[in-house]
Amino acid sequence: MSRIRKDLSLAQKLDILDKIKLQPPGCSTRRLSEILGVSKSTIARIQLQEQFLREQALSQVTTRKRKREGKDADVDEALTQWFTLATSRGVQVSGPILKAKSEDLARSHGEKASANSEYADEWKFTKLPQILAKFSFDDIYNADETGLYYRATPDGSLCFKHESIAGSKKAMDRITILCCVNASGTDKKKLLVIGKSKKPRCFQKMSLQKLPVEYHANKNAWMTSAIFTDWLQRWDSELNKTKKAICLVLDNCTAHPNISLKNIKLEFLPPNTTSLIQPLDMGVIQNLKVKYRATLVNYILEKIEDNLLESKSTAIDISKKINILQAIQFISDSWRDLEPNSEENDNVRVLNNVEFEQLDSNVQCYDQNEYVDDVIIQSIQYQHNSDEDTDEEPDPPIRLQEAKKSLETLRLFFLQQGNEESPISALDTCSDYIRQQTLKSI
Repeated sequence: MSRIRKDLSLAQKLDILDKIKLQPPGCSTRRLSEILGVSKSTIARIQLQEQFLREQALSQVTTRKRKREGKDADVDEALTQWFTLATSRGVQVSGPILKAKSEDLARSHGEKASANSEYADEWKFTKLPQILAKFSFDDIYNADETGLYYRATPDGSLCFKHESIAGSKKAMDRITILCCVNASGTDKKKLLVIGKSKKPRCFQKMSLQKLPVEYHANKNAWMTSAIFTDWLQRWDSELNKTKKAICLVLDNCTAHPNISLKNIKLEFLPPNTTSLIQPLDMGVIQNLKVKYRATLVNYILEKIEDNLLESKSTAIDISKKINILQAIQFISDSWRDLEPNSEENDNVRVLNNVEFEQLDSNVQCYDQNEYVDDVIIQSIQYQHNSDEDTDEEPDPPIRLQEAKKSLETLRLFFLQQGNEESPISALDTCSDYIRQQTLKSI
């Protein structure tokens, strides 16, 4: 008698994959077969097809037995509204741009639709208490990446809608930022920023070690498993010196490998739950961007006022000249000013513009199909082929006389404030340094 083959729906296959990820590492295929009630060959086949299945889930209803081609009505409607908004502001939208935006919207819609509240609740009521029993709030950290269009202004131009914004392509230049903070909010790790250029022109004659962030680069400005592993291992070495052990909570993206460390215990959130229980997604990252864009807008307005009578004093002219060094300083200042556990993470707004706040909320930060060997080869090739970014103009070198004059202005400013808490004493160190450099130049 021939054996009847039972086809699993896409939803059932995804459910099996999610349940496999909840099992302890090293769980055998035989044991998985017993737990899930499916054959070992079926488990192996589904695991091999995981990436294809998850991509397929974004473009169809998961309860159907067989794949059916078609468009999602919600994504279509969102794309139509975005296209209408963009064209009304003078943005020229090409076919590739429209396709890329459609994929972004589909990814966002798919993540929200598939957010698994059942697994999220299970993690909060079973796994989280176990973590809290072993670690204090000071020793529980969360790390997450976010993309940032660092030149983008509230409406892309800060100008009237009927005005031309030709040349605003640079507004879509992006970086990836890795944020990490502990549960008590008492320790915010130095930001890690990933750009596209290994040696931007604005970095000329500068030491990367002096930057207020840790800087890396690759052709897509994405987080990779190699960058993340290096960051983890160096942090682990630092902790080992003080014999301190911590727990780091992460999402299960491909750029976050599960590696063994001495002083860092990695805990991964269940699949499709980050939008529900990822701590940094509960307002911290959003308000970091709010503060960044408030700083950006203030900078642009100051430049407009300084050059009000010049023809090149529009917001678009100023914003497109902002280089990655300035963006790094802005985001670092914003991170330093952010209070992760304050109530502002629930209600901060900039210019009362929700669209502006969520401008890059769905920017891709890593390669969903990352293969370690490819990443290593691309990284080596990139080091040889990407010496500098020809698209960013370096700031003119500051002369010693200019630095001395600026220092005198600051000193006078603090004296006029008459505030005992002003950092005027810190200027003495700066003055000594400038004096030493002046003597060397003689």
